[in-house]
Amino acid sequence: MSKFQELLSMARYQAEPVKLLLLFTKANIESSKNEVNKGIIEPVMCVDKLPAELNDYSTLCLEADSINHQWDLLFVTSINADVDKSVIESSMKSMINDVQSGKNTAMYIVLDREDNLVEMVGS
Repeated sequence: MSKFQELLSMARYQAEPVKLLLLFTKANIESSKNEVNKGIIEPVMCVDKLPAELNDYSTLCLEADSINHQWDLLFVTSINADVDKSVIESSMKSMINDVQSGKNTAMYIVLDREDNLVEMVGS
């Protein structure tokens, strides 16, 4: 089972309905002599979706690519589905700030284009 499918399964079976906040980013990686890559992560686009609106990772990637194919990593978190749109927008802004600053990134699930988990480590 894919990492994204596991995430979708968990989101679908929460006691309270949730929305997934999806932030697609571009990774500008610097060459590294050791096994730790360094670089800058730039937000490209974001969206909130109910788990029922998502089928699988490849379909999500195709949808994202039809809008902007210039992304490398997907950051994912969830929020209560019943909150106001302003709360979702505020949460997305916080997510973007976290990614740009490299802070609090451990609270997100990060996947690459091949549905592999990516561990983010601050500098």
